[in-house]
Amino acid sequence: MLDLMRIFVQVVEEESYTLVARRLGVSQPAISNHMRTLEEKMGVKLFQRHGKGFVLTREGEIFYHHSQRILEEWSRLKENLDVSCDEIRGKVHIGASNIPGEYLLPNTLGPFQKNYPKISFKLTVGDSLEIADKVRSQEVDFAVIGSNFNTDKLNSVLWMTDQIKLVFPESHPLNGLDVIYAKDLRDYPMVIREYGSGHRSAIEDAFLKLNLHLDDFQISLEAGSTEAVKNAIRSGLGYSFISISALQPYDSGLIVRDVDGLEINRGFYLLTRRNKLLTKPARLCYDFLDSYRVEKYIIN
Repeated sequence: MLDLMRIFVQVVEEESYTLVARRLGVSQPAISNHMRTLEEKMGVKLFQRHGKGFVLTREGEIFYHHSQRILEEWSRLKENLDVSCDEIRGKVHIGASNIPGEYLLPNTLGPFQKNYPKISFKLTVGDSLEIADKVRSQEVDFAVIGSNFNTDKLNSVLWMTDQIKLVFPESHPLNGLDVIYAKDLRDYPMVIREYGSGHRSAIEDAFLKLNLHLDDFQISLEAGSTEAVKNAIRSGLGYSFISISALQPYDSGLIVRDVDGLEINRGFYLLTRRNKLLTKPARLCYDFLDSYRVEKYIIN
C-alpha cells in the first residue's frame, strides 16, 4: 500500500503519468493500472479526467494530504530505527553546477565521509538549469548550483558566496593597463560559459548594471566548463571571467585583475525539491553541508 501511495503522490506532484513512468522505468499503462488498483482498494474515485490531463476529486485531495503525512511519518520511523544501527550506509546522489561540482564539493565531502565511511556519493555535474530540472524530477537527492531557484516545487538556501574576476594570459594587451575599464574589454575577444550557466548569468547581470550587453563584446568561444575556459585563455582565444573558487595555485600564466566599476558576485545554493523526503544518508549529508554555509565560506 505504501508503494501505491508513493506513486500516487508522485503522479499528483508531477501532474503526469508519463513523467512518473519514465522516472520509475515502467510503462505509462502500468502507472495507470497502479492508480486504478489504488482506487479499488480505497473504494473511491481519486482522479477525474480533465481535457488531456486530470484533476483530483474531493476524495483524491483528502487522500493526497493524508498520504503525504503517512509517508513522512514512515520515513521518520525508519530514521529513528536507523539510529540504533552501528553503521549508517547508502549512496547519496548530488547534483551540482560546474564550480561546486568540480572544485567545492569534492573538498567539502571528504570530512563528512570520514565520519560516515559507509556512505558513498554519486556526483552529477551540469549547468544550473539542467541540474535544477534533475532536482525537480527527483533524479538527484539534492543539488548545489549557482542560481537561486525558488518555485512551487523547488527550494533554495544560500550556501556560500563567491566573486568572479577578470582573467587573461600574461601576454595579453590588457596586462599593460594600470586601470582596466569595462569599455576596454570590447576591443578584445572574450571566452564565456554556455547559456544556462549561473556563472554566465552573473556576468550578464553585472554588465547590465553598466548598460552593457554580451552582444557588445567579441565572443570568441562559448565553453561548457571552467577548465575549458582556462585552456581557451591559455591558447590565446581571449580573456574571460572566472570564479576565484576555481583558480588554483597551479594555474600559472593566468593574470587576475579587477575591472573598475565592475563587481561580479554570486551565490551557490543548496537546492531541494519541496515536500521530498530525503533518505537518512542524504539528510545527514545535506545537514552537514548546510552547517558549513555562508559564514565559513564567504570569499573576499
